Amino acid sequence: MSTSQAAASTTPDGVARRPGAAIFALTIAGVAQATDVSIHNTAIASAAAEFTMSGSQRSFAASAATLAMAASILTVGTIGDRRGRRLTLIWCAAILVLGGVVTATAGGYAQFVLGRVVTGVGLAGTLALSMALIRTVAPDRIPRAMSLYFTGQVGFALPLTILGGALIDVSWRLGYLVVPVVGAVALVLNKVYVPKSKALHRRQSDPVGLVLIAVGLVGVIWGVSEASGGWWTARVLVPLVLGVVALVVFIRWELHHAEPALPVRLFTNRNLAGALSADVSFNMWQAVMVLQLSLLWQYVYGFSPLEVTVGQLPATVAMAVGAFAAGRLGARGQRPQTVVVVGLIGVAVAMYVFAIGGASTPYWVFAVGLVLGGFSRMLTETSAGEFFVEVPPPDLVGATVASKPAIGQASFALGLSLSSTLLYSGFGRGFGQQLDALGVTPSQQAQVMGWFSTGDVPAWAEGTDLVHQVVAAAQDSYVHAYRTTTLTFAVFFTIMVVVTAALLRGRRHTGSAAAAMPGD
Repeated sequence: MSTSQAAASTTPDGVARRPGAAIFALTIAGVAQATDVSIHNTAIASAAAEFTMSGSQRSFAASAATLAMAASILTVGTIGDRRGRRLTLIWCAAILVLGGVVTATAGGYAQFVLGRVVTGVGLAGTLALSMALIRTVAPDRIPRAMSLYFTGQVGFALPLTILGGALIDVSWRLGYLVVPVVGAVALVLNKVYVPKSKALHRRQSDPVGLVLIAVGLVGVIWGVSEASGGWWTARVLVPLVLGVVALVVFIRWELHHAEPALPVRLFTNRNLAGALSADVSFNMWQAVMVLQLSLLWQYVYGFSPLEVTVGQLPATVAMAVGAFAAGRLGARGQRPQTVVVVGLIGVAVAMYVFAIGGASTPYWVFAVGLVLGGFSRMLTETSAGEFFVEVPPPDLVGATVASKPAIGQASFALGLSLSSTLLYSGFGRGFGQQLDALGVTPSQQAQVMGWFSTGDVPAWAEGTDLVHQVVAAAQDSYVHAYRTTTLTFAVFFTIMVVVTAALLRGRRHTGSAAAAMPGD
């Protein structure tokens, strides 16, 4: 008997009378997170200007929802398993509406941050539980349902983001009202079309484990998010070390707890371990791709922010196609393990394509990498997501699925920080060496850095060929640092292909991980 059939016969779940409508409702709930990220990244600048935020205030306001989501996501997933997944999702959709309204009506910095924190909690539930409920609404068609879910997320996120951008041009407050509308629609649709679903056996609560995982995720994400300016600072090391220690203690605690919030032994299942490895890879790939191309196109090619956004659209379109293709391959009997590995190979090859980029590389070269990478990324995520939904025992679907976006958030933040560190450290070394070769003194080099920031050419360089030589040196150094960074990550993703393939190699998976859970 298959995993999904076993789940259907051993959990007190209702039946989706209209599975298509139920999947659509779950997709609307899930798309809120991607939409919020895009709109918030655009609107935060205007909000920061209105509230005259300092640099540290803006940094915290920018990440408040992400940190709140990381802190609450496993708790929300556990509550869903214990109290009811649909019920918890509906309450989180209501929280999403509240958070957006509080943010949009903020009269100052404190209320703005409060709104973002509330929004983060709402996003944790709508994202994690919408995916977990796929096992309830389509127990015998999980691959197809996952494909529709992810295809719909990409397809809806794009027009919602464009709408949000148009509203932000009028007022940043209007932009923050898009996600509450999505939350309200998700609340109604899930109430009408999605059946009730909760664990048959209500497990004991594990408050210690939930606190440890919250501290661990927040610490790691906060720490690596602050590392773009250097790793050896207190604002990076303190939260990062605290987070790592909390995660280590969490693992030890969960291994010895009778009924842990997230049994880490689940990940001894090769399919789930492989899915985790793939999740780390494609989230880091997206972070590196977005950051490196954005900076290269702006600094070297002179793209405007709008041109950068438009330039990366091929990846978004390809992602929708990749999610759909994963469903079609699953319907034809293709093993998801194979699809995951093929997708990761595409992700690695796309990064090698990006590494070709230079000062005069035509756009179509980048477009090839964007299409290949976007398609492969969603091919991998859709197929790997099946394991997060199918593998865990019925009582732990919500908590296990909640671990997926938590892993993704940490991996994305790590990709941003590591790639920016490699880029800027490489640029600094290379540019300094070229300035030395041009005979620019150390004191003059400091002025050169200010020159690039303000556009004011120092008096000693005006009217000389040195101006053009310095600009050329800066461009050459930046391109070299960019290529080194992207090539380094291409090699890393190649290694991750091998690791993931090794984990997924073996017999076809035919049951849940319940066998690995003694005492359940």
